[in-house]
Amino acid sequence: MTHPPKFLLLFGTPRSGTTWLGKIFDSHPETLYKHEPDRKLALPYAPRLLRARDLASDILAFVAQLPAVNTAHAAGRLPVFKKQYRSSIGQSIHKCSVFAAGAAGVFHRPTPILQCVDVERPDVRIVWKSTDSLGRLGAILQVVENCCAIRILRHPCGYIASVLRGEVQQQFLSSVKTSEDYGIMQDLLTSAGRFNRGLTLDHLRQFHPIERMAWIWVLLNEITAEDTQNDRCMSVRYEDVCLDPHTKVKELFAFCQLRWPRQTEHFIYASTLASKYHGLGRGEGRYYGVFKDPVRSAFKWKSELTPEQIDRVYRVLRQSDLIRVYPESEPEYARQAAC
Repeated sequence: MTHPPKFLLLFGTPRSGTTWLGKIFDSHPETLYKHEPDRKLALPYAPRLLRARDLASDILAFVAQLPAVNTAHAAGRLPVFKKQYRSSIGQSIHKCSVFAAGAAGVFHRPTPILQCVDVERPDVRIVWKSTDSLGRLGAILQVVENCCAIRILRHPCGYIASVLRGEVQQQFLSSVKTSEDYGIMQDLLTSAGRFNRGLTLDHLRQFHPIERMAWIWVLLNEITAEDTQNDRCMSVRYEDVCLDPHTKVKELFAFCQLRWPRQTEHFIYASTLASKYHGLGRGEGRYYGVFKDPVRSAFKWKSELTPEQIDRVYRVLRQSDLIRVYPESEPEYARQAAC
């Protein structure tokens, strides 16, 4: 990539640390952050790469309008950061609109965010954070040239434990449990090609719910890994970012051709170290919060899942090359790192 890419994609499964990483990228003075703007994107969940050109017009149309998306959900996530492309007045107007939209949302009155930015400026970098389009990432990279992507992986046990916790707390919009979302399972089996191992929906229905969730994680990440084997996509483990956020984020910024700003340094400190030593009073412990002890968040599954549940996950993971990413020898290391 000769010129810095305009669009920076941060894609992962739900509950894989994408919100925290998204806000880290939002802390950069040059970025314009879009939080899950693709929730209603009318594209297949995991299209085969052969279909990329058939979907090109829809993908390009969505990306073209992405900078202007100004809904409170996509463009109004807290905290608000200073940007080099906004004047001090523009910064104040933008911040006020974010808080106004948040207040209006309590009364279910959608209020647009005033972005106060010329999105055509070459120094404005658009960050698209998504948990819905991971299976589409290969197709998107084939069609959209001026972009690069970060593929975020989280341990399947961490993903499953967090999803189970969210379902108990009724944190999700859908009333369908992940372990019973047979529509997504069918999409993945159809797109998996050589990875589907002869599995059918009838097979999956007979498995334990934990095993079905593990298969969703395996199939989705296998498809994406196969589809994104190019120099415009970098993979990172959420756990590695949690253990050494400064080093890992610097690597991610370098890949995306972003300089290292002091504002990001401060935000990483505020969202990690400060939570340990000072307490934040900013939603610490909230399900979707970004101010947390990252190591505890990464490895909390060790105390949340039973040995039987962990064994069920590894029964599935042993059937995939992805076990090299999360080998069975690592849980003991993870336990020590979390102490």
